[in-house]
Amino acid sequence: MIEQLRTQLKTLALLDAIIEPEWAFRYFSFDSHWSDEEEVGSLRDGSGGQWFLWIKGDLAGYKCLSPDDGCMPDLEVVLRETPEAYQGFIREPAFSMDQATCIWFIQNSDCVRYGLPVQFLIDLETVSQWKAGDYLEWARNYYERDFDLGVIEKIFRGEFSTELAQTLNPQINLKDLQADLLEIGIT
Repeated sequence: MIEQLRTQLKTLALLDAIIEPEWAFRYFSFDSHWSDEEEVGSLRDGSGGQWFLWIKGDLAGYKCLSPDDGCMPDLEVVLRETPEAYQGFIREPAFSMDQATCIWFIQNSDCVRYGLPVQFLIDLETVSQWKAGDYLEWARNYYERDFDLGVIEKIFRGEFSTELAQTLNPQINLKDLQADLLEIGIT
């Protein structure tokens, strides 16, 4: 389960890095070098909605804040009851832990969920099921331009080349993209 999430989030981050060179305007990102042992995938919608997926070995923690869905009323209880293995994630200031709509903990294939349902933000469950066509439909709406489905399908299959990147975004600066590839963990 964790490996599938990692692969999917890296794919989405790669596509966004190709399509939108400015990191601040991307929806999806992935840092495969958050620390020596940790990786982080994230989504930011530009309107206060955000989530983070923290991965460390066979552990994963998910924190989502969807202002339109509200904040979980028992966040302090969940923070106190969080297993020790997740304390680094749950207390990390970069993940805006003072508010949350929901928090999940994933270990092996078990998922423990706290909080409210998310309806007004694309959540982890949704993007984990996306195929190339789903990303294409979303990207057309978000970036307000058209993209080549065949190229997106290849990237979803794990194929990547500078030629594919240039087909998706003819103005891509390949030197800048190289730095993004290193951060995402695409070699």
